[in-house]
Formats: sequence, structure tokens, C-alpha cells
Amino acid sequence: MHYDVAVIGAGMAGQVTANYLARAGNCVLMLEQNHHAGGNMSGFTRNGFYFDGGDQSFESMGVVFPVLRDLLGVGPDDFIKARYRMVSSDFDFFVDSPEQVEHELCTAFPNEPGIAPLFREVKEVSRFLSANYDPWEFPLLIRGGARNGARLAPWLPRLKKWSTFRYRERACSVIRDPALRQWFSQIGYYRMPYLFFAGFWHIWAYDYWYPRGGMQSLHDRLTAAFRAHGGEALFNTDVTRINLDSSGRRAVSVDTAGGERYHADRFVYAGDYKALVNTVLGPEVFPRRYVRRINDAALTEEIVGVYLGLSMDNDELSGYLGGAHHPFYFPNYRVIFPNASSPEDVHRTMWVALNHFGSQSPSAPKGKSTLTLQTYSSFAWQDYWKNGSASHRRSPEYREFKQRVGMELVELAEHLVPGLRDRIEFMDVGTPLSSERFSRNTNGSTGGWCYDDQVSPVWRLPSLNRIKTPVANVLCAGHYALWPGGVISAAYCGRLVARMMGALGGQGRR
Repeated sequence: MHYDVAVIGAGMAGQVTANYLARAGNCVLMLEQNHHAGGNMSGFTRNGFYFDGGDQSFESMGVVFPVLRDLLGVGPDDFIKARYRMVSSDFDFFVDSPEQVEHELCTAFPNEPGIAPLFREVKEVSRFLSANYDPWEFPLLIRGGARNGARLAPWLPRLKKWSTFRYRERACSVIRDPALRQWFSQIGYYRMPYLFFAGFWHIWAYDYWYPRGGMQSLHDRLTAAFRAHGGEALFNTDVTRINLDSSGRRAVSVDTAGGERYHADRFVYAGDYKALVNTVLGPEVFPRRYVRRINDAALTEEIVGVYLGLSMDNDELSGYLGGAHHPFYFPNYRVIFPNASSPEDVHRTMWVALNHFGSQSPSAPKGKSTLTLQTYSSFAWQDYWKNGSASHRRSPEYREFKQRVGMELVELAEHLVPGLRDRIEFMDVGTPLSSERFSRNTNGSTGGWCYDDQVSPVWRLPSLNRIKTPVANVLCAGHYALWPGGVISAAYCGRLVARMMGALGGQGRR
């Protein structure tokens, strides 16, 4: 069979693109190497316990919800508003507003004069975000128009200033205590620009959400909607190559690891961009300098996740967590980004996030509960987690080592959930090697290209995206195609690519 469009990858971007294209009347094939859709947002069930494998919630920023409402007809009742809690030896507070966070930190550190001036500008960023987007409406930057442009114009000088990590360092320099200054300067993704650092205090308070039933249920609904519009979705189907015609200028088909070949007129690649350049299209398609740049480009951090099925009910666990969905525990104010040479006990002294939505979205048999622990890690750490290589064939040493790291995170989590280890009925640990295997993101990266404005390959003008490729009928969608990465960029990029292909105007082929 010949298709109008083949979409490669069924994460958020692939699903959004495929849905819009199919709804417009195109004959669309969606190919996914995993056994179900979702990518970094997919979930899994073990021994009756459901877990979200990667993302534990997401922000809308006026992008994700309008897209999902358009495609699925969802509303606020379909989502749980996530609540964050920050805990250390000095403080224990909920992130309910930037003003409240400032008050709590000033109370915890009464001799630190820099907190108030730092948060003066954080609150200015919050004011900008409040004025210019609603979670359920596309923001002014996307809606466009002269009137909207005029409303944004006064903010442009500040947005330019806020868009760098260098300014974040300058803003945080008002904090006198070196450890606390390092915490403010580095918390979040590596070298994250000031706008993201300040903006997170706002979106943690007002704009993080979780789909009732779990992340996988959301993606299952997107897949069902796609099929209802006549789309064909194939899972366990790993695309290894996009084939070009004799001119080398147009794609004609894709090959899979299973030996199948599928033909289409147009192609959307919604997968790992480094794989696109090195194997799927191949380095011969791109300029040599560009290939080197992509191969050298840094990615966002990797995560280690510990998935726990517990012999305590949701009410008991939620009580320990204070009703928060995402408590963060900080044993110190050092912000560590592990690398290949970090010591074996590096995770023992790092922050840990405890994720639990309890009775609002049941994920365990009656009388039991689930808890997911996460922190940063490294793909190549300790000789690939004692595996000796990145091979999918896992060594006994690897399996033993990841369980040891899992128990180190359990030990940290026991500062909030006393006796946690004695209540574990099921435990599994997902390393960055696991994330790469199931998402195919290089090294298990969680959010596309590095957030550092100095090294991101899509930061410099005029190339603020990687949607177009040297092959005219191959476009890219996802968090590698539009910076900064994450769920917002994936959803918006999927919609943008569909619009570029005529789908939003109902101009697709029938």
C-alpha cells in the first residue's frame, strides 16, 4: 500500500502530527519501534502496579491543552493540577506562588539579604507569564497579529536579557551564601537560562498537570483518535532507513528492522535527531560540518527512575508526602550533574523527586500504592552502569548495580517516608540505558538539545528550529526540531509541521 504520509515515531510530536494529518483526510501511516505510543511519556504495568516511565507531569504553557482539546475534546476535568513541595534541613514548603516561595526562603534563611532582590525579578517573570498565556489558550507569541505583537513589544528587551544563562548567574550573584548561590544558579537542567529558572517557580505553582489514568492513557487516546480518522499505526516497527530516489533529493520509502518497506509521498521524522543524521537519512545527505556539529551537540540530562509498588494505601503515602504530588528532597545545596567519571556513590547525596498522584489517579491494587523516585544520572557513568558497553545485552553486574543505586534513592526518600524500604512489594530501576532502549533518544536524554544557550545547535538565528531537512519531502517534528525541548515543544512542533503540510486548513489529500 502507498501512503500520503509516513510518520516515524509515536511520541507526543508524532501523535499530534499524525492526528492532524489523518483528520485532514490524508492516508497516514504511523510507525513506532516501541510496543505502544508515548516515547518519554509512556507508561508500563508490572505486577498490577502502573508507572509512568519518564515524564511524571507536564506544563501546558497555552500549547499542550489547546492541541489536546482540539484533537481529543479534553477539558480541565481530565487533568489533575500537580502540587510541588520542597524539603531540606532548612525548609519545607509548597510551591503555591512565587511570593509564597520567597516568604518561605526568607524565613528559612533570615541572614541572607539576597533572596528578596532575586525574587523581585522572579516575580516580574511570573507577571509576564500571567499576562501573556493561559494554560487553555494559545499564547500571544503563537497567535500573532499586530495587536498581539504590540502587547509583547514592551517585554522584548527583558526577554532578550532573560534568555541566557549568563544573566541567570548575574541575577543569582546577589545571594551571599556560596552553597545557596550555587543551588539557585544551577537547579534545573544544566546551565538553564534565567527565563526558565524564574519561569519554573511560576509554572510549578500554576501550570503542571497530570492526565487522570496516567500518561499512557493519554497516548492511548491519541492513538485511538488517529485510528478513528483512518490512520494506520504499527508498533514494534523500528524504522532503520529513509530511502531516497535516484536523484537523492526526494524520499520514497522507509525500511524497518524487520525487513518491511513502506512507500509514501511525504515523511515526518519524529525521533532522535542524531540517529536521523547518522543512519536514518545518513551523513551523506547533510554537509560535513553540520554532521560534526550535530554529533558534538550536548543533550539534556538523563534520569534514573526507581519504580516502587508499596504495601501501603494511597492515603497513608499521601500523608507522608503532605498531599504533594511532587515533593523534592534536597540533602544539601550542591547541584550535581553526574558524568562518566562521577564516583560510585554520587546518587547518595543528590536531590530526589518523589512522584505520586494517589487516589486522584489510582495506579495500584486496592490497599496498595505506587511511588516513583527520580534524579539526574549519566548514560556512560561507571562504565555504562557496570554493563561494560551500551549494548542492550545486560550484564549481571549491571542488574545488581542498578538495584544498589535504587536503594540509595530509597534511603534518601525515607527522609519523607520513614521505613519505606520495609513496605516495598515491587521494585524496578530504570537507568539512562533503559530510557535509550525504550525511547531511542540518544543516551536516554530527557528533553532534546541542551538548554545552555551557548551550545544548543538550534539557538542561533536564523536557524531556531530543525524542522526542514535537505530532503524536500522529509520534515522533522519533536523536541529535537524546536528548541527548547520538552512536551510543549513536541506538541507545538507537531501542530506546526501538520500546518506546514496543509492539514490544519483541511487541504490534505483524500
